[in-house]
Amino acid sequence: MDQFNQAHMLLAGMADTANEFYRHAAQAIAVASGSRLGGVSFIRPSSPEVEVVALWDGEGWADPFSVPINDSPFEIAHQSTSRYKHVYFAEDLQNTFSSCEFLKSMGVANYRGQVFYSDDNQILGHVFALDINSPSDSAEMRFFYDLLSQRISTEYRRFRQQDELRRYTNMISITRNMLSFVDDRYTYRAVSQGYVDLFKTPHNKLVGSRVDEIHGNERFEAVIKPLLDDNFRGETVHARHWIHPPDTTPRYIDVWQTPYVEDDGRISGAVVSGHDITEQKTIEDTLQKLSLAITHSPVLTVITDPNGVIEYVSPIVEKITGYRPEEVIGKTPSLFKSGRTDRKLYRELWHAIKNKRAWQGELENRRKNGEYYWERLSIAPVMDEQGQLVAFVGISMDISERKQMEQQLKAMASTDSLTGIYNRRHFMAEVESKLAYSKRYGTPFSCMIIDIDHFKQLNDNGGHALGDQAILKFTETTRDAIRIVDVFGRMGGDEFGIALPDTDEKDALVLAERLKEMISQLTIENDLYSSHMTVSIGVATYSKSRDKNESANSLISHADRALYKAKRGGRNLVGVA
Repeated sequence: MDQFNQAHMLLAGMADTANEFYRHAAQAIAVASGSRLGGVSFIRPSSPEVEVVALWDGEGWADPFSVPINDSPFEIAHQSTSRYKHVYFAEDLQNTFSSCEFLKSMGVANYRGQVFYSDDNQILGHVFALDINSPSDSAEMRFFYDLLSQRISTEYRRFRQQDELRRYTNMISITRNMLSFVDDRYTYRAVSQGYVDLFKTPHNKLVGSRVDEIHGNERFEAVIKPLLDDNFRGETVHARHWIHPPDTTPRYIDVWQTPYVEDDGRISGAVVSGHDITEQKTIEDTLQKLSLAITHSPVLTVITDPNGVIEYVSPIVEKITGYRPEEVIGKTPSLFKSGRTDRKLYRELWHAIKNKRAWQGELENRRKNGEYYWERLSIAPVMDEQGQLVAFVGISMDISERKQMEQQLKAMASTDSLTGIYNRRHFMAEVESKLAYSKRYGTPFSCMIIDIDHFKQLNDNGGHALGDQAILKFTETTRDAIRIVDVFGRMGGDEFGIALPDTDEKDALVLAERLKEMISQLTIENDLYSSHMTVSIGVATYSKSRDKNESANSLISHADRALYKAKRGGRNLVGVA
């Protein structure tokens, strides 16, 4: 058997790894060329050196080592113009490359080498032989180098693909996401750790199992098989669906499925990438329910950015304010301002929320049609994970009916139901307030107590309706006689009071006489009874010259005594305390 046959037999043997093949190649090149040394080297990217990965010395293989490219036969191979860059030095090798320590250490005199290429036609490395003697050059030898260079390029590509496949397979197997390859017979050929974790089944039992065996026939036929069939027809599929792993709760999966197309165009399976989004689904369902609740809630929800510009408003805004949502978004809540709410309240609101505190209060706003309404507002700042302000959320309710009822109740609590003027309790509170003002600023203040003369006789003879008529006529006439700043109240029955701020005794008496005369012009009558009205009036005045301890009760008592003085004097008179 000649040397080339021996070399081919060395290369024909199976090699499980790239390094094992490169060692066979180094041995084969030494045998084929009849040289003492045969080697395979690779260029290091962006490096001035080559790495000798296999070197056969006739007895064994040396460990990998590096050799500088400059001033070496490797450098000449790069400069060759031939297709396979074959380089041959028959003699005087060490003088030619005098600074090459590698050649000196090997003690060789000749070199034969050739480069091999990558798929993109870039030089990957060299096959070479070194010896002391000068073997003859031949076309057969160069042809062997050509074949070997091509074989190494092919094997390099194959081993790299195997490494990549192994790497990708390992990546798939260890990833916690759901990655798998399903062939066109609906059988798993590769699965990730995510499948192992979810189905609590080891890799070796998942791989080789049919999809319906893992997911159950019902789920397979209804959901998974139609998606895979789309893949096998060449379609990429994106879907979300539930799966039901054993011994755990159902999981909601977001899945992309891509057809796997072979080099010949045949679709041999599908690459499946799934992601468990059960928590996201739960959140989405919760948010959807919350959105429906907000949409149908009688409470108005408003979300603004940190500058107060409205970004969201619930649909009920139109019912409450008259504005459609699209008219409100992009505006600020000042759109609803009535101008009747105390500015101090707005300052308190903004001070609270800018300092990351919630605020609650009641505001009077205005609808689109100009109508005023009251709202109860709760507003709070929204922070991100870093504590930065990102939004404000406001929740409000139309409380106009409640406010109207409160005002009615307040009016009922402070006014007389028959006449609409202040009742005794509120009248006395007003007297107390006006008296305090007079004491503070040294202004005069007068009070009147008025009785309708012979009211019991009028009530008994003419009936209660006639008595009410008398009270109403008296009230209407008195309102016309007094000033806006004066306080008018019904003390009870036919007794009334008038508080006169900034009024001394002289001016109070002038008003009392005029009022007495106006009332005396009134006639009260019905089918049973007719009478002229008269009143008796008592006047009391506070001034700074009087007792500083004067109270509302004592001042009214003075006016009461003056009233009874007028009654004792014959009625239709004015008495002075």
